[in-house]
This record gives sequence, structure tokens and C-alpha cells, in this order.
Amino acid sequence: MRNKLSILLLSLILIMCTTPFSYGDDWYEDYGSYFTILDVKNGEEVFTTAREVTKGDQYLSGDNKMYKVVRVNTDKKTAYAEFIEDVTLPEVDEAALAAIMEILKTPSGLRALLAQQEGSKKIGIYATHTAESYVPTDGTESNQSGGGILKVGEKLRDHLKATGVEAIFDNTSHLPHDAGAYKRSRRTAVQLMRDNQIDTLLDVHRDAVPAEAYIADINGEPASKVRLVVGRGNQNFKATEENAWKIKSVADKMYPGLIKDIFYAQGGYNQDLTPQAMLLEMGTFELKRERAEKSTKFLSEVLTTAFFGGVVQDKKDGGTEKVEGREDSNAGSGSGIIALLLILGGGGLAFLFLSSGGKEWKSKVSGFKQEFNSFLGRRRKK
Repeated sequence: MRNKLSILLLSLILIMCTTPFSYGDDWYEDYGSYFTILDVKNGEEVFTTAREVTKGDQYLSGDNKMYKVVRVNTDKKTAYAEFIEDVTLPEVDEAALAAIMEILKTPSGLRALLAQQEGSKKIGIYATHTAESYVPTDGTESNQSGGGILKVGEKLRDHLKATGVEAIFDNTSHLPHDAGAYKRSRRTAVQLMRDNQIDTLLDVHRDAVPAEAYIADINGEPASKVRLVVGRGNQNFKATEENAWKIKSVADKMYPGLIKDIFYAQGGYNQDLTPQAMLLEMGTFELKRERAEKSTKFLSEVLTTAFFGGVVQDKKDGGTEKVEGREDSNAGSGSGIIALLLILGGGGLAFLFLSSGGKEWKSKVSGFKQEFNSFLGRRRKK
């Protein structure tokens, strides 16, 4: 009996430690409710976000100052962060970037340049919260039949295609907007990867803080700033952070002010599926959608240059440091999913057998298999 209990406990621990959790980390009862993060030393505002803020979260400001959240008052939607250090982003090859910027002046110039390079250039786009909308344009902050964020995703896809990237946008609904949304969007993300041989994924969102936090003027045009969100709870944390730094480094040179900042939040955001997954906050609900749509043009050029342009120099020190308490890995999605299969398969079966006394476990395994297939992704009917 004691051995059985030990096996059961071990199985449960393994499942809890390896299963990607979903967080309802950007949803509140009323719009206009958001976290304000203050400097713990002087009380000045550092940033705001409508995502859940937890102790240990980190934040890289627009001027590349790194902060760490040290205290949170959930009731008052207030948190305090301490300054850690000034961050030096990856170096950009100025000559190569200047050449690309000159090419961008010519219609289809970047497309022609990418066509000469070897290797596949694919990006998958989806929206976990498909109802998110922009009040001034859409008339509501949330549209259950399909929010304005889907139009922003379409624009991003179109502009990426114009640069020569094979971009695919999946507008599958993942309603409702709750803690299970990321589990549902995970199926979409996996299907995008599986059906199109894609390893670069973009999850488009919009924030729910006051408009002034995201208002931007890029190249003399009204636009929206973009926040990058890195999930602290994923096995690809280090690679995700490096990609975020790469994107910001390129954007700061190409279109200063486009990338607002980088928020290191507690969740995983399905970024464990591939080292090249990024969550994008395209403006906020109080901004006109047209501003976010305008930013997709600038962002598409930045993403294409950062991922496929070869302008970012490799770091001599071997990469960024890991966040305290995190086990980081640059392993791809394959190893992560295989490990998850082994743990969930073995641990799950042990749990079912022990809890059922062996009598009903066969039928439960069948149900478990169906649910797990759903977790890995929808299979299209032939």
C-alpha cells in the first residue's frame, strides 16, 4: 500500500511539474481595471498592464532598464518593482541594416532580397483572445463573433507576405476569454506548426490600459506601440528572451518607439511549443484599430529583418542570463512535446490504474487518449 501511494504521489508531482499551465492572466471583471507597477524606491510609475502581475515578474523598459517585481497588492492592482540593471541589447550590423533600409524604399525590395536566400521563411499567426476589440473603431471592447484583433492579425499577415515571408493566419475562435483560452489556442498553434512546417509563431493581442500608454508616431504616421510578452513559465525561456531582445534591437534602429517594452509574465503562453514564439500586444482597447493596423507594416519589416535578415550579431558571452529560479533550455518544440507525452502518458496511466483499482482503467485510458489528441491539435477531416 505504501509503495502504491509513493508511486501515485510521484506521478502527480511529475504531471504538475511538466504540464503547461494556462493562466487567466489578462482578464478582469471590468475594463479599465489594470495593474500599476511603481518603483519601490521613489514610488514613480514604471509601467501598467492588464495582465496578472506576480512577484518575480520582470520588465524591460523602452530605454532598456530591467526591473523585477518584488511586491504585489492584488486587491489594489498595484505592484512594486526594483531596478536591476541597464541591459545591452544584441548588436546590429549597421551596414547590413542600412542596406535593408535602402531596399525597403523600393516596392518589393525586401521580398526580392529574401528570395535570394536559402531556407524556409514561414510565420504562423493566431489570436488567443479572438474577441478583443478597439472601442473607437469597433464600438466595443469585446466582440464575441470576432473582434478587431482578427483584422490586425490579417494586416500583419498581409504585410509579412509583402516582405517575402510565407505568413499564415488562423482566425479560429478560442472563446470564452477565460483561463482555458490558452489551452484552446494551443491546439490552433500546434496545428499551424504541424500542417505548415512552421516554427515561428506570433500570438496577437491588445492591451486594456489607457490609450496614452500605447500612442506612437512612427515615420510621421499615427501608429500604436507594441509590447512583447515573454512567458517565464516555459522551457524555451532563454531563447524566447533572446528573440525578444533581437526584435527590440532591430526595431530601435529601424523604427524607434515602435517596440514599447518587454514584459516577463508568469504564464507560459504556449511559448514552450517552439523557441521562436512571441506574444504581441498590439495597442490597447482605447486606441483606434487603425493605429494598430498601421503598426503591422512597420512590425512586419522589423520581424522579417530580425528573423531572416541576418543583421543581428551573435552574442560573444553565449546568450542572456536566466531568470532566477528558472531552468532554461533552447530545446525545440519536438523534445518538449515528447517529454510531455512520456510524463503524462506514464504518470497518467499510473494514476488511473491506482485510483480505479484496475477495474475501470481501460475505459478511462480511452477517454484520456481522446482528450490528449485534442490537446495536441485538431485533425482535419479528410
